[in-house]
Amino acid sequence: MPRRLADAPALPDGLEALWEDFAELSASRGSTGMGPMRITYLDIDAYMRVTRRRFDPWELEAIRRADHAFLADWGARVKRD
Repeated sequence: MPRRLADAPALPDGLEALWEDFAELSASRGSTGMGPMRITYLDIDAYMRVTRRRFDPWELEAIRRADHAFLADWGARVKRD
C-alpha cells in the first residue's frame, strides 16, 4: 500500500458508497493530453443514468470537492517532479 494511502485519515462511517462512486467516476475521467480532466456534471449525469444512482445535493458537492482536491494534488505532484 502506498504510504500516502496508509497515512490517509479514516473515511467517516457511512461514506464508503459515496467514496466508491467517486473512485468509479475518477477512474473513467478523460485526459487533456497534459493531465486528467475534471469530472463534469455531464459525467456525473451519465454515471447516475447508467448506475441508476441518485445523488443528493450534498453528495454532488462532496464529489466535486473530492475531484478538486484530486486535481490539486495531482498538479502539486507533477510540479514537484
